[in-house]
Amino acid sequence: MNTNSLYKNLITIAVLTSFILGVLINMPLYMRGSFPVDVFLKSTAFAISILLINWSINILLVYLSEKKTVKKFGNGLRYLFSYLINVSFTVIIFVFFKTFLLLEPQSIPAEIHKTVYDPVFSPIILCVFLNSIILIIQEVILLKNKKNQIELENAQLRVKNTEAYYRQLKQQIHPHFLFNSLNILKTLIRKDPDTAEDYLVKLSDFLRVSISSTDANTVKLADELKLCHDFLDMQKVRFGKSLEYTINISEEIKNQGCVPVFSIQLLLENAIKHNSLTVDSPLKINIVSHNGVITVSNNIHPKSTHEETTGLGLANLSERYKILSGNDILIISDEKHFSVSIKILPQ
Repeated sequence: MNTNSLYKNLITIAVLTSFILGVLINMPLYMRGSFPVDVFLKSTAFAISILLINWSINILLVYLSEKKTVKKFGNGLRYLFSYLINVSFTVIIFVFFKTFLLLEPQSIPAEIHKTVYDPVFSPIILCVFLNSIILIIQEVILLKNKKNQIELENAQLRVKNTEAYYRQLKQQIHPHFLFNSLNILKTLIRKDPDTAEDYLVKLSDFLRVSISSTDANTVKLADELKLCHDFLDMQKVRFGKSLEYTINISEEIKNQGCVPVFSIQLLLENAIKHNSLTVDSPLKINIVSHNGVITVSNNIHPKSTHEETTGLGLANLSERYKILSGNDILIISDEKHFSVSIKILPQ
């Protein structure tokens, strides 16, 4: 709740409680027959006036207490001024009502007159009682407002932390891929310079496209799949017939949703990295969509030599996807197949 909303809320509650309490205070005496109708109306008007003025003074004191020059004195001084000022105004209003609104003593029973219309005792007790109620209601509203502000600030802080964490995660993706690509290029230069040249051209095209996406959290599915085509073409340069892939996603679906940047490409990279690719047992990668979910699957051909892995790539994707959507990725693995499914995000 911002400052304007807080004061509007206080004013609304002030008006409502003033009328309600003003009537309730005088109703018991009226119901007992102690008050004639005209005295009941005048006494109710008096109580409502006291309440409205008390509320106005307390709201003004809250406003002043927010100023830096006054804030240092704390709530204690505000409470003290609240009672002193309100008691003074209440006595003045009481005298005004008795003098000008014809609250004749003879129209009121003697036992009521002794207490209700005592020129000093009655208005002070009434003011202290009503002002205490007002301060309690006001403090509840202020505490609730402060709690809402703290929760809002905490939520904003969590969002900022999440965004910073997301940027940190995303920054790990591109160097990870580039490191692997340069290793591949180094191997090709040594074994097949002509193929290495083709690979370098495709790598430069791939990087040119991917760099333009580094400032985004998500990317259109069509653009991510175009990136994947370039990536797989690069891998075909290296592996030839040892790598097979199919992408079965309609043009309509491609243009309707988004995915985290590099998410599908990362899954392709992992599939190639963790499997043995041979002409006799090629790695087969399938990319399909069903009911708004993209699934990347591949057959499993474990490498003959155990290769140590940090698992950073898949964990990175899982964290990024959870930040963006609140959902987890679905991983299914058995002895023959491995698949990862992610829900397509709205544009």
